[in-house]
Amino acid sequence: MPPRPRTFGWDITLRSLRFLYLLWGGMLLSTLAIYGRLRIPPGFWKWPWLAKALMGPVGRGFALGLGLVMLIAALVEIWEIVDRLLARFLGDP
Repeated sequence: MPPRPRTFGWDITLRSLRFLYLLWGGMLLSTLAIYGRLRIPPGFWKWPWLAKALMGPVGRGFALGLGLVMLIAALVEIWEIVDRLLARFLGDP
């Protein structure tokens, strides 16, 4: 039996939550990486080489890149939400 498609309201709600998560997470991660305020959990300090790598320029660059990817994904997600809303209310199937 094929999976049943989600209803319009449920689909928009889930996409909106995903958009907010991606936007908030991307902005937070990018801001923390830019201003050097990234912190790692204490468990990582068992391996000092890994902790120093994550706290150094390479780790900050990786976090900034991941934050930017999340922000771009948020733009794609809002594009999909607006597309579905316009298709729904303008009557295009």
